[in-house]
Amino acid sequence: PPLEPPQPDEASMLDDMVQGSEGVREQLDTRLRHVRECLAVWRRGDVQGSLAAAAGCSDDGAVCDVMSCLAKVPHSLTLDSFVTLLPRLAKLLSSTNQDHAVSSMHAIQVLVRTFSDLIRLSLSGPHPPGVDITAEERRRKCWDLHKELRAACASEGGLGGLRRR
Repeated sequence: PPLEPPQPDEASMLDDMVQGSEGVREQLDTRLRHVRECLAVWRRGDVQGSLAAAAGCSDDGAVCDVMSCLAKVPHSLTLDSFVTLLPRLAKLLSSTNQDHAVSSMHAIQVLVRTFSDLIRLSLSGPHPPGVDITAEERRRKCWDLHKELRAACASEGGLGGLRRR
C-alpha cells in the first residue's frame, strides 16, 4: 500500500500563517504610525510641516497615502508644498512598486495642474523695475521646480520611463 505524506495538523498550519503575516502587520503598523504623525501636524494647522514630514518619511507607502489625501484638497497646497514634495515624488516615479509610481505621478499631475500657470507666468513675465524680494523668491522657486520637472520627464526611471513602459 502506498504511503501517504503526513498531513500537517491544523495548529501548525495556523502557526505558519501567523508567522508569515507578522512582517505584513509590522509594515502596516509602521505605515499607520507615519500617517498619524503627518495627520497630527496637519491638524495643528501646519500644512507645510505635515508635507515635510511626509516627504521625509522612509515608508514609501505612507508617502503615497498622504499624497493621495492631499490630491483631494489642492487648494491647501502652496508653491512651497510643491518645492518640498517634488524631489520625493520624482524618486517614487522610479519605484519598482507600480502603485507607488502611479501615486506619485498622480500627485505630480495635481501639483502641475495647480501651479503650472504660476510657474509659467513667473518664468516668462517681465521683471519689474526695482527690488521685489517676494517676486524674486517666487521666480527662483519656479525655476527650480521647472528644472526638476524637466529632469523627471527626461529620466529613464521617471516620467520618461513611464511613457515607455
